[in-house]
Amino acid sequence: MKLLHAISKYLTDNIPSIHAFKDDIAFVAAGNPYPYFLVDLISTRKRNLGTGVWDATLEDNGDTATQVKVTKHHQVLRFTIRAVNSSEKNGNVIVTEVCDHIDELLADLCREGSVDLVDPVSSESVHIEQVIFQGRSDLAPIEKGMPFVYQQSLSYLFVEHHHRTRVVENRMETIKIEI
Repeated sequence: MKLLHAISKYLTDNIPSIHAFKDDIAFVAAGNPYPYFLVDLISTRKRNLGTGVWDATLEDNGDTATQVKVTKHHQVLRFTIRAVNSSEKNGNVIVTEVCDHIDELLADLCREGSVDLVDPVSSESVHIEQVIFQGRSDLAPIEKGMPFVYQQSLSYLFVEHHHRTRVVENRMETIKIEI
């Protein structure tokens, strides 16, 4: 959830007049502002880096030690962008322009290396290592009711590294016994 919140905040801060919602219920509750996008978690996978056990000892002061473990998280997010006709532009043109802008922002997000985004809900940092484009799809317009809602979807793979630490007390030492 932190990744969804952080990416949604990043996109709404960098694209003028776009709104982000977790589902259609939140969209209706906000008063139906267009254009907007929904973010869905499509898949997730977690892998341990290194041996899978605690990888390194950061601090060792005799009685206690701080150990660290690094895991790599792969999450595929789908952005569904929706818009309606305005007095100046067709809704399909608006959706295409927003998709192009999102594509540019996410392509440049990790171009210079990893980036840290802040989750606005928990104020914690999300460390993104890599963003990989997965696909873009034109979706059929939603024709129920008025106005017609034009939509497209974009999918991206986000690679995060999570660092977990733990404090180990009363460490055991290896004792050599000769028989």
